[in-house]
Amino acid sequence: MGVTIHWPRFLIVTVVGAIIMLVFYGLWTGSVVSGLNLAPGLPSRPLAEMQPLLPVLSVVSIIQLVVFCYLYLRVYPQRSLGNALWWGAWGGFFMVLPDGQFFVGTPNQTWSNLLMGWADGIVTAMLMTAFFQLVYRPKDERWTPVPTDWQRFLLIGALSSILVFVLDIAFHMHLAQVLFNEYPAHDFPQRPAQESVRLMPWLFLTYLVQLSLFCYLFLRIYPRRGMGSAIWFGAWLGVWVVIPNMQFFVGLDKYTWHMLIIQVPEGAILTMIMMVFFEWAYRPRAGTVRLAAAE
Repeated sequence: MGVTIHWPRFLIVTVVGAIIMLVFYGLWTGSVVSGLNLAPGLPSRPLAEMQPLLPVLSVVSIIQLVVFCYLYLRVYPQRSLGNALWWGAWGGFFMVLPDGQFFVGTPNQTWSNLLMGWADGIVTAMLMTAFFQLVYRPKDERWTPVPTDWQRFLLIGALSSILVFVLDIAFHMHLAQVLFNEYPAHDFPQRPAQESVRLMPWLFLTYLVQLSLFCYLFLRIYPRRGMGSAIWFGAWLGVWVVIPNMQFFVGLDKYTWHMLIIQVPEGAILTMIMMVFFEWAYRPRAGTVRLAAAE
């Protein structure tokens, strides 16, 4: 589906907006959240090691919010402040869901700190899309989203999520340790095994929700579908959804470049596999797609 984007203006507005949001986020977390001490004993990277990595954090966070606004244009052909805020809410939740997965493996991470992080991220996403809507003022497109076959989608989306869950667990617990040295790093802090096992249902739930939303976004962004579009979507959005890994890399002690370089392509490969399965199983036929209006 055609989406009208004035790229120079889009990039200026989104980059400026992202920088503003990051400044507000830094002030909030640095002056308020840090004082709450919600996760005492969290294995944070020493400040002297963290400071050289702050440019990495800034760049990936700006890219994350720029792409978030791009997704808004692709998901909502009819733009309004209400749609922008709603996308900021549920899309923002989708964006920060990986925090719930890191929660399972990170020692001394607490529910209160996780919920605060989710709230911070969602509010930041809502403010970002509101800023984008008010400043960029995107025009409505001439098409409307294709209706979703919810019964079939929920079944195939759940199966797709389970597929990735099984493959990801197998990779991190078995295959990665065979293929790579120092994965994870020998001194990388991890939650005790007994605690992690008790949290496995929670981990499964985060995968189920996140990856079902991933599949739903494919239906909204690529209404004409196709295996090529599915693979491409799995690749580029798969890299985007692991940006939280890059953010955790900056703040989590003993998180090495070696681990991060393995995890980013692994995440994208898994979402590509998932989208191949979803496209094959959901069987959306391009010829049967009825558009509400011509492009």
